[in-house]
Amino acid sequence: FAENGNSHVLAFSDRRLNPSIYIYTFPELTKLTELKGNDVLDYTLLALSFTGPYLASFSSIPEFILSIWNWQENMLLCSESQPGVTATSMSFNPMNWQQLCLVDESNVTIWHIERNNDEHHLKQCLLLFHSPVELPDAQGSVSHHMDLFFPISYDEDPYYGPLLPVSAIAGLAGDEAETFVPRNYIKPLLHPTAHCWSATSEVYVGCKEGYVLAIDAETCGVSVLQQKPLSPHLINQPHVDLYFSAQEGILFFYQIKGLQYEMKIYADILQPISSLIFSPDYTVLLLVTDQV
Repeated sequence: FAENGNSHVLAFSDRRLNPSIYIYTFPELTKLTELKGNDVLDYTLLALSFTGPYLASFSSIPEFILSIWNWQENMLLCSESQPGVTATSMSFNPMNWQQLCLVDESNVTIWHIERNNDEHHLKQCLLLFHSPVELPDAQGSVSHHMDLFFPISYDEDPYYGPLLPVSAIAGLAGDEAETFVPRNYIKPLLHPTAHCWSATSEVYVGCKEGYVLAIDAETCGVSVLQQKPLSPHLINQPHVDLYFSAQEGILFFYQIKGLQYEMKIYADILQPISSLIFSPDYTVLLLVTDQV
């Protein structure tokens, strides 16, 4: 299910074999179109762009395909296979429909929708080694990458012979040698739980471990905005301010300028908050809890 309050349209899909995606107006509930793709089981995520008639869909087992549609023309623009990726959330950049954020349990991927006349192509915002955005480790460090090929260096020639790559010391060859990481260099990474876009095309990400990150959608550079472990559940972004909920039932308000911010306690409802939803004009904020 997805909605666009500005355009007064909503999208949803079937739960059956060979599902379709339906686009309706709201609140009239007038059917606008029906999109039929090649996915045979289920769509797990849908997202409507804030500008233009575009929709993103993500399918589950067995395809794991990210697709971009022009629903107004009933046309599939492009798609990309993501084998084994279990996506948890997805959204377009409100300021630029050609940028899309896809979040799974351990990664954040920024997709760019490149266009050449009538041709469209999905391209990842790559950070290192053709991977999604690599998140900081559990201590909030964004500088945990080191030279794992030669992790130890000497100012002078080593006394005990030539300096060997760690993969050679481990007796590995081929693909295993290129991806091998010594166990003592492996650090636990953060786990993203929610995200939102800013008016300056940054992505704010709330993590299970309590950190809030800022990701540049163009460079995929990651900065730690909040390092205190607040156990975040979901964040939302109206224009230039950030609202952030903690599992303890506290709603925080961030006023952000670059990487500097001022945080205030906006409300304390004494119950765990499960989600935050803004009205289309951002004048009303709905807080949802799991408890009655």
